[in-house]
Amino acid sequence: MKKLLLITLITLNSLVFFGCAKEQEKIVVPVAGQAGMIMDQKNEMIEKLRHDFPKLKATELDAFSSIARYFFVNDIARHRVYDDVSLPIGSGQASLRFSDMAFVLSELNLQPADRVLEIGTGSGYFAAILSRICTEVYSVEIIEYLYEVARQNLERLKITNVRLRNGNGLEGYARFAPYDVVIFTAAVAEIPQAVISQLTSHARVAAPMIDSNQDTSWVIYHLRDEKLEEVSHMRSAIPPAIIPEAPKK
Repeated sequence: MKKLLLITLITLNSLVFFGCAKEQEKIVVPVAGQAGMIMDQKNEMIEKLRHDFPKLKATELDAFSSIARYFFVNDIARHRVYDDVSLPIGSGQASLRFSDMAFVLSELNLQPADRVLEIGTGSGYFAAILSRICTEVYSVEIIEYLYEVARQNLERLKITNVRLRNGNGLEGYARFAPYDVVIFTAAVAEIPQAVISQLTSHARVAAPMIDSNQDTSWVIYHLRDEKLEEVSHMRSAIPPAIIPEAPKK
C-alpha cells in the first residue's frame, strides 16, 4: 500500500506544471474513471473532424489524436476539453476550436518540408499539432506568460522542432524567414506587409480576417505573382490580435 501511494505521488508530482510566478497554474490529473471517458470523447471528436473535414490527412488526424488538449487549457475548462469550443488558456486568452484548426489544416495542404510560422502561440497546442506534421515550426507569442506556458508544455512533450519567440508576431519572425506557410491565430484587418515580405514565392497564409462589419472569417490565401489571392474561407468568431501601443515620443 505504501509503495503504491509513493508511486502515485511521484506520478502526480511529475505532471505538475509551474507557470510564471504571478500566474501559476497546476495540471489536474484525471481521477480514476475519468481517463476512459476523456479517451471516448477524444475519439468522438477525431471522428467528427474526419467526417466534417474530409480533406484532412491521416497524419493530421493522428496529430490531433496524439497530442492531448487536456494539458493546454485552464483547470476550469478541462471537463469540456474535447468539445468543439474555444477554451480559456490564461491571461484572458482562449484556444482555437477544433474546427478552426481542422479547417486551416485541410485547406493549407501542409507538407513535411514546409517551414511554418504561427503568429500567436497561445498555450502551444496548435504548435504541438503542427510539429507532428511539419519538420520546421516557428511560433511567436506577444504575452510573456503564455510564451512561458507554451515553452514548458512543449518541453514536457519533448517537442524539439518548434522554435518559440516572445514578441510581436505581426512583425513576423525575420530571423528564420522565408516561410512556406503562415498561420494567424487571432483576427486581423489585413495581412501585415512585414509578414508578406517573409513569404516564399509559393506561400500559403491562413488568417481570421475582420470585415467592415467587424465580423470574422477564416481566409486562406495563396501567394501568386507577389500578391495574396483568396482561395477559400469559413465563418469564425476569433478575437482580434493584440496590437502593441506605439512608444510615446
